[in-house]
Parts: sequence; C-alpha cells; structure tokens
Amino acid sequence: MSLAFIFGTNLLNYDPRGVMEFHAANPAMQQVYDKVSTWTGLDLDLLLRRREDDHDDIEARSRHGSVALAAAMVGIHDVLATQGIHPAAVGGLSLGSMVSSALAGALPRERLFDLLMRMDHVGPRDPDGPAEGVAVAFLPVDQDEALLVEPKRDGVWLAGDFGTHPTGTFRILLLSGYREALERLAAETAASGGLGQVQVQEANTVAVHTPLRQAVADSIAAIAGGAGLGAPVLPLCSSLEPRTLTSAAEVADMFGRNAVETIRIDDMSAEMRRHKTRVGLVLGPSLPRGWIGFPFPVVHVESPADLPEVMAAIFDNGVVLPQRRVS
Repeated sequence: MSLAFIFGTNLLNYDPRGVMEFHAANPAMQQVYDKVSTWTGLDLDLLLRRREDDHDDIEARSRHGSVALAAAMVGIHDVLATQGIHPAAVGGLSLGSMVSSALAGALPRERLFDLLMRMDHVGPRDPDGPAEGVAVAFLPVDQDEALLVEPKRDGVWLAGDFGTHPTGTFRILLLSGYREALERLAAETAASGGLGQVQVQEANTVAVHTPLRQAVADSIAAIAGGAGLGAPVLPLCSSLEPRTLTSAAEVADMFGRNAVETIRIDDMSAEMRRHKTRVGLVLGPSLPRGWIGFPFPVVHVESPADLPEVMAAIFDNGVVLPQRRVS
C-alpha cells in the first residue's frame, strides 16, 4: 500500500518546459536550484534549460545535462514533499540511480552534485577509433535479444532493457556500441521482417552502459569512496538486478557497475512491487510517457499540471503515505 519514486535517465529528449513551470511556482524548487548553482557553479539558465549546444566539449555537455536533470528530479521531489507526498521506496535508472541514492539518504545532496561534476561522464575516446552510438530496438515479445548483441554480434551490447510495452505486443531495448555495427543491425532487421525494428539514434554518440565506458566506472569508483556514502534509510531498489541495496558498500558497487552494465527496469519495478508499491511516480522528464509497462499504476510528474493526477492516483489506490521525508 505504499508509494515509490522512480528516477529516470538523461538518454532521452529533455523538455524543460514543465521544470521551468515548477521552478516559477514553487519556492521549494527555487531553493534546490539555488543550492545546486552554488555547489556546481552552473548558472540558473543552464540548469533550467540545459543549453547543451552551447558547449563544444561532449564531456562538459554530458556533465551539465546530468546535473540539470538531477536538479529537476530533486526539485520535484521537494515540491511533492511540501504537499506531504513522500516515497516509501525509491529507485532509478543510470543517472536516476545516483539521484535515488541521495534521496534514500545514502549520501548528502551536495556530495551527489559534487560527484556529478567531478566524475567522467564520457571518458577518453580515441579520435581515430570507430564511432559509437545508441539504438532503440522494438522486439516481438518472443524474440531472444541474445541474437542482437554480444557475443552473437560483435560491437553491440544490451545497454538497457525497458521491458514490455503496455500493449503487451513488443519489448523495448536500448542497444549500445559501435555505430557501424548498430547501423548494420538496423538494416538487417528491416530486411528480415521478423526480428523487430532497430532505430539508430543520430544524436547519441556515446556507447553508454557497455564495457567501452570502463574509464567512467573507474572514475566513479575513485570519487565515490570519498563521497560520504552511507546505508540507505529508504528501500533503494537496484536496476542492475532484482535487489534492495542496504549498505554503503552496495551503493558504491552499484555506482561503478552502472556505467558498464545493462540497466533493467523490470528488475527495479519488481523489487518495488515486493515492497508493496501501489503507485509509482516518475519524477521529471526522465522516462517517456506510455512506453513502459509497470506492475503498478504510474504517474509522470513533469509539470504542475500533473499534480492533480498524482493526488487522484494516491487516493484511488489506497496508498498510505509516510509521515516524513528522508532528505
């Protein structure tokens, strides 16, 4: 009979309009952004709008974008808290796993943003090496993804498993690796007619959640040791396996593995279900609406206009709210 907060990632197209509306209307959101700006040195306009094209350095663009989305998710968390809406369990994907760890009480917020500013987000890449990329795959529910990725297919890894579409007719996967291999796979699946569809994402040029990001994992591991990690106070549900993290060591391990291993939304949501989640709230513009099937009703909280639906879902599903927030 509980409520879970779900924190997504910055792999998707980011629409700042709802975040800007939240910021304009809520002092709690404004306070979060003031603190994040002080901690990171990034100005409010960049944090609210994520002006990614203003910087030629892909590492800096990724860092700034991650900080901006993290600030949005933390800010919306605090807006909900002012209305007495607190989670009984939390979890996240990729960037969202770090944000959820902070909001579960595993590390101070300032340390979260310090980590995001200091860690490698892309890592060194050989300028003369093969180009990297990301693709979204839509597979029939009975299709084995092993045919599409390593070791069956060189240069393509399963970066994310987003589970079965709410219609139950197909699965959604995030593939990551070398662009040439992804484009070859996309052409083959289009020609076969039976392996689903693979769409290479032109804007994404970093092979996230693959062994190619080992330098990022090493960077996180080196910084996380001094980040003041502690045991989570709230149930913190992993997206790397069906598991609730209960110690600082487990959180640190998750931070490093997150860069190089597959993220699985069904593992996280199943663990939330085990904690008796009745409703999930996806905070910020961090997951696509209507794409992902959850084992409980989910409301996306991206703008103030979503708040009435939040209250209705809590009431209609008999959710019992905790009395106070953790952080």
